[in-house]
Amino acid sequence: PLQEGEKYFFQVASLKNGMQLKVISSKLQQQRFQNQEDFLLDKLQLPKSNENKAYLSLAIEAGKPISKENIQMGASWLVKSGLENGLKALRFMFTHQLPVTENVFQSLISARSPQPLTEALAFLQQLLQQNGHAPKTAATISRLLDKSLDPTQESFLSSKALNEKVIQLTQSLATGNSVEKGAAIRELQNLLQLPAPSSAASIEAQLAATLKNLAASRNAPEKPVTQPAIDMLKKAIVELAVRPVTPETISAFQKAVLSALPLDHPDRPAIMQQAVQLTETLVKGVPAETRQTAAFLLFALRVAAAVPGQAAARVQHLLGKEAEFFEEAASGKIAAAAMRDAFRVLGIDHEAAILTQKQLDATQQNVKQELLKLMADSLPLPIKETAGQLLGRLNAQHILSAEAGPLLQLVMQVPLQLAEFKGDITIKWQGKKQANNKIDADFCRVLFYVDMQQLKNTVIDMQIQNRIINVSIITRVEPSVLKPLSESVMEKLKHSLEQHGYALSGVQFKKPSDQEKINLPPLAQIMDEEAYLEVDIRI
Repeated sequence: PLQEGEKYFFQVASLKNGMQLKVISSKLQQQRFQNQEDFLLDKLQLPKSNENKAYLSLAIEAGKPISKENIQMGASWLVKSGLENGLKALRFMFTHQLPVTENVFQSLISARSPQPLTEALAFLQQLLQQNGHAPKTAATISRLLDKSLDPTQESFLSSKALNEKVIQLTQSLATGNSVEKGAAIRELQNLLQLPAPSSAASIEAQLAATLKNLAASRNAPEKPVTQPAIDMLKKAIVELAVRPVTPETISAFQKAVLSALPLDHPDRPAIMQQAVQLTETLVKGVPAETRQTAAFLLFALRVAAAVPGQAAARVQHLLGKEAEFFEEAASGKIAAAAMRDAFRVLGIDHEAAILTQKQLDATQQNVKQELLKLMADSLPLPIKETAGQLLGRLNAQHILSAEAGPLLQLVMQVPLQLAEFKGDITIKWQGKKQANNKIDADFCRVLFYVDMQQLKNTVIDMQIQNRIINVSIITRVEPSVLKPLSESVMEKLKHSLEQHGYALSGVQFKKPSDQEKINLPPLAQIMDEEAYLEVDIRI
């Protein structure tokens, strides 16, 4: 007999015309056990280990079917991962109705790793290089992580910073004192990798020729200095940067290099060979990546400086304010392009590319594709383990990007370098689904998780209602300290948003309500948030 209001466990048997339920627990049966977990484990003839009890308790709480096999499977996962992180991963799987498989579980465990994605990739790259394995994979990771814009360069400068730096140096050549002029000449030589002068007299000779050229242009304003070859070079780089690469744009760049080099230049063949090598890194049909474009810029600077008497004028003409590409850099498009490049090289859309039958040829290698190859190869255990953890972190982004009722959530994490910042940027984009299954850009919420150099773990919460934006910056630093520092950029932020059709409601600085949560890795923070279960109404 069953008593109303009591809780029972049933053993389920499948029959030809349905199923049979057999009561296996009652108050009388459970009296000799401390709890129902001990009773059920005894019934299933399983040891009463902490992992078995923990899995069973969570499965009962989530209302999941219980079997001897899935308890053993779940407990074995908990032994490998540790109880705390393992139970959080299992709870997320149960709550979000995910397939209870080891691949999903391991992906969620990898997402909780405190090691930044940037460091994990660098560690794998180091392992591959030390062991002499998978050079292609190491090179693909380098495309994502390498600080150098050009593989032959040791220093890193963003396009905008390089523009400002060279213009500053050329201005020093024209207006500075003798000490400043000498320093500018040497710095330009280092920046552009020009041959070092053999003596102080050589510096003076180059300086005199440069000043003579600049003076001529100042003394004859009605006949400004024209640089048609440099204009061709500049236009060719802009074409590669902002439009899909074609054989014609590649040919135009190579012809522009030829035109900008003197016929009798001793290094003309070597420079042309380098131009060909640079264009071989391009992928036809898509614009050049940010790092590729910057490498072309550095190369063009060396070409522009190949005429000693006109080096400064040609460099300044190349980087003048009229250049479209650098106008875009000033407007922030370089940052957006850098993020798109990072997503593409990391392989965030690898499965989507396969599903849409895009060609994934050798020139479009991405990190995820290379990690899959590593997992299939016979490699040392440390390499395979590191590759597996990284692959899990990439897969976790797809697992965390899911529909929840009427809401759509996208989660993306990439390593990125923008000016002085280098590290991971994690983005969570949440909003209403439109008829085309895309997020409504007029009503959504975007969160950025960034580990800043001074502010440390920081969350930027951007709420958008009817294209009106309210920003909350959550960090441990006191709001009273940050608010005065932000006042100088508020008008610029407001103006930039207005250009995109959004209005800024306000910016608030807050301290985190949960100090421990903000210290968690960003993907772990997203996992631990309350799941969408019911309809919410905000008034």
